[in-house]
Amino acid sequence: MILKAIVINPNAKTKEFGSLLAVARAEARKREKTNQNPAILALKFFPELKIYVAVYEAAENPRPEQKVSV
Repeated sequence: MILKAIVINPNAKTKEFGSLLAVARAEARKREKTNQNPAILALKFFPELKIYVAVYEAAENPRPEQKVSV
């Protein structure tokens, strides 16, 4: 399982939990280049920074490792 995080700076449109979750899902879909919503595992507010951090589960990339030849 690969976990990735997205930082969300809240504004007037993203004050409700549902709006924050929608932003997190949209950004995760964009990053992972998929049409399915990745699972958002955590959404945490850090008051000292005034930001939200969303943690989502990314699909494991099945690309084979490249070997370096000398």
